Amino acid sequence: MDVLTLTLGQVLSSVQSPLSMAMDEPVLHRFIAYLAEKKAELERDPAQHIKIELQHELVASVRHSFRQNILAGEKHLHILAHMLASHLFDGEFELHSNVIGTLPDGNRPFLIRERITRETLFSQPDLDLGNHLLDNFRYQKDRAWLPLELSANFVEYIPRTTLPVQNTSGVNRITSRVKAEEELWNKVTDELFRVDELVSRDKHFRQYSKYVKDIFGVKIVCDDEPMCIRVHERLKSIKADDPLCRSWLPDSSPDQKVCSIANHNRLLEFVEVKDYLTCSPEKMKKTGWRALKSVVKWNDRLFELQVQPLANYYLELDHMAGPSHSSFKSARDRMREDLARQYPLYGFYRQLLKMLFLGTESAFNCENASVAIV
Repeated sequence: MDVLTLTLGQVLSSVQSPLSMAMDEPVLHRFIAYLAEKKAELERDPAQHIKIELQHELVASVRHSFRQNILAGEKHLHILAHMLASHLFDGEFELHSNVIGTLPDGNRPFLIRERITRETLFSQPDLDLGNHLLDNFRYQKDRAWLPLELSANFVEYIPRTTLPVQNTSGVNRITSRVKAEEELWNKVTDELFRVDELVSRDKHFRQYSKYVKDIFGVKIVCDDEPMCIRVHERLKSIKADDPLCRSWLPDSSPDQKVCSIANHNRLLEFVEVKDYLTCSPEKMKKTGWRALKSVVKWNDRLFELQVQPLANYYLELDHMAGPSHSSFKSARDRMREDLARQYPLYGFYRQLLKMLFLGTESAFNCENASVAIV
């Protein structure tokens, strides 16, 4: 593979995008830059045929780096969630792994949850955490035991006491959620082709703009809407050196390096805030979803941060486990398939990245491009 001077920040739409948290490694930088250059070659001369040759060793290296960077990005997310939970729950909380799934026929959604340790949380990717829990169960149909299907999974931070007198923060729980690995190969393709810009300017695809999502998110669930507003303001004032935020990290822990703070005295820098809680009716989400939704910067990384009332949180759980969530995923997939039909190179790159990150090594081609494993 040619060594290119392009950086990931030049390839992706933003140097500090959440996606870059999942791809922050030299092997992945060079590889994505290589794909971007090949894409640019074909766009400069659509009549030519480009050939992408990949060595077996390179494929193995890309897959390993991809998985390690997913784990590193999740680690930052969980450290931030731990710091917020420590501050809001006075350092006393439990961790629970939650899996939302459906039976093999796609109906009868369910939720499984179990208490986990901090060591378990930080030792494996979130997707594995969800799948390992789901693998403990089977569904019998026509005398055959079938695996259950994963719809979504997330981690909850629950205060050790829920007594109002003792838990005065007004926060019911905190959750952290990562887009599944299956989605990230799609998102890399979306970034390479700047799908968010395409759907915003193309009348046909504009309806799909809501499907272009961030990867790493923290949700703070409060007792009611007034408490959401108070907690949101409180988050803006948390100091970077807050002792409670760091109380769970041993002084000797190498994770202290991850918690390095930039030259400001606030823990979080609020980059963007969208009010879907107190805004005018015409600006409210048609789905009924309500929250204060922000993009925050911590440790030079961007995260989505939501502050949501408890009643709406339970409505969202119903959505994630119900047919509306499946419809949302189906519509998003249809958008990408529609794009692939109109832009064959986009479909080619989707197939390539899926093969590299998740699938079996194989050669394939489209009208103007081909892949060979050598």
